[in-house]
Amino acid sequence: MSIFLIMRFKIPAIFICIILYLSSLGCEENELLPDQVPPELSLVGFTDSTILPVEGIVTITADANDNTGISKIEFYIDNSLMFTDNSEPYEYEWDTAEHSNCALHKIKVIAYDNNLNFTEIEQNVFVENQNLSEINVSCWYTSGINEPKLERKSDKYFGTSSCSSPSALEVNISTNETYQEIDGFGAALTNSSAWLIDNSTRREEIIEDLFSPDSGIGISYIRLAMGSSDFVQGEHYSYAETPNDTTLSDFSIERDREHIIPVLQDILAINPEIKIMGSPWSPPGWMKTSGQFVCGSHWDSRLKTEMYSVYADYFIRFIQEYTIEGIQIHAITIQNEPLYCPWDYPGLYMPGDEQRDFIKVLGPKFAENGIDTEIVIFDHNWDDSEQTGAFDYAEVIYDDPVALSYIAGTGFHGYGNGEASMQELVYNLDPTKAIYFTERTNFTGWTDWDGVLGHIAKYYFIDVLRYWSKNVLLWNLALDMDNGPYNGGCPNCTGVVTIEDDYFEKEIDYYIIGHFSKFVQQGANRIYSNTFEGELETVAFQNPDGSLVVVTLNPGWNTVSYKINWNDMYFNHSLSPQSMATFVWEP
Repeated sequence: MSIFLIMRFKIPAIFICIILYLSSLGCEENELLPDQVPPELSLVGFTDSTILPVEGIVTITADANDNTGISKIEFYIDNSLMFTDNSEPYEYEWDTAEHSNCALHKIKVIAYDNNLNFTEIEQNVFVENQNLSEINVSCWYTSGINEPKLERKSDKYFGTSSCSSPSALEVNISTNETYQEIDGFGAALTNSSAWLIDNSTRREEIIEDLFSPDSGIGISYIRLAMGSSDFVQGEHYSYAETPNDTTLSDFSIERDREHIIPVLQDILAINPEIKIMGSPWSPPGWMKTSGQFVCGSHWDSRLKTEMYSVYADYFIRFIQEYTIEGIQIHAITIQNEPLYCPWDYPGLYMPGDEQRDFIKVLGPKFAENGIDTEIVIFDHNWDDSEQTGAFDYAEVIYDDPVALSYIAGTGFHGYGNGEASMQELVYNLDPTKAIYFTERTNFTGWTDWDGVLGHIAKYYFIDVLRYWSKNVLLWNLALDMDNGPYNGGCPNCTGVVTIEDDYFEKEIDYYIIGHFSKFVQQGANRIYSNTFEGELETVAFQNPDGSLVVVTLNPGWNTVSYKINWNDMYFNHSLSPQSMATFVWEP
């Protein structure tokens, strides 16, 4: 038995030696085998197999890589070799006029490495050359995946189309249908934002980039917190800190003079027509039933009825004091998020019937003091259901003819589970009253470009505008790298720009705002454009100077080809996934 066991183990050992020997030979032989790995190849700007419309001179660019190097790139049109390129950049300029118009053609590119391995790629295109007009169209482009950010591309030209790409969507633009007038686009200059901008070593550059329509994005509307919000550098404050000072003898905007007013004055020097909206987070604590400025756990933290007149005077003093500083307040909202009582920062619980009754005090006082600042109600979420929804809240005020006569319209925030379509429901209560979009923030975790650009641009810009809003305002204009300074509230809100000492970064929101604020003038009217839900989103405007602006967005993950049709003239364009383009032209 012992002999048998020895033999069982000796035989496998011999086999192991043989296997190891053969393996070593195999490794040596493999090292001598020729390279059989083909090169990597892609067409720049072509992300899928969609039939793309093309016209004029088309630059076909190939991106090729291989461990042994690329020996040559061959460019074919309809299987005919047109050009061979032996060095980077691998490009061929194809004159489409030399091929049949209104027809499908095939681009084929073959990349060879130095061992003659090759990779082949094809792209179908539709040649659509037109008789071009002299009307040129400027084009500005931002990609949510690649580098271009609000970058001007080659101009387009309208032409008379005699054929149609089989896959192109047709976007029709008409000035015969007009909708709401546009007030502007921007964000909130919170105390924190102003403090960061004012103390930055790049202060002038930041203000220029944000507010200059030429060298920057031309922000045209900003929101101010009347006193403290959750985004404040230092302690919370109101403008009337002396308890029971019903004459407001100690009213003071001194805290605002530290940073907010100096920054505002420099903004106005660049854009004197900018519109400003004021919003209170809370009256002074002594005016409230809770006696507290910070709302805390007091859902009974309401404005005392006997303080309605005093609080109306508070609004008037704010507007007057800012006017003395050369700053006009275009609009105010009655209360930021009146159906939410935050536990750690200023707030006021103010149901619809109480806001209605306060307006009936505030409106006459505005008239008595010659104040034409617009009064905006609600200023809360599309879907707020804490006590009542946006529609029910607005209806309480709209059903009162006296209160209704003093208001300009209704403001909305884009949080919760609601959608911009809620705006249309309220708009239909009284189409003479305006719709405003007053707040939405981006959050940490939503700062990657991939997928975020499409979401924000669709839901908080294009949808908001297509549902009647006169403006689009985001939350903090600027925050630091820790998403502050803040005192309570949101620890993961992000700013339109990030500032810290000499650090300055433009976030996603900056470029999205720019696609509108840089081109859509105050006083523009939204005009007709059709849209393709989830595939190609559009919104169009006519400016006071007559120029036309069309913003297009691809929120999906496939390239979208389309044509813009205006007065039976066309131009073609394609949008890569998660990208947007703004077109501007003079009729």
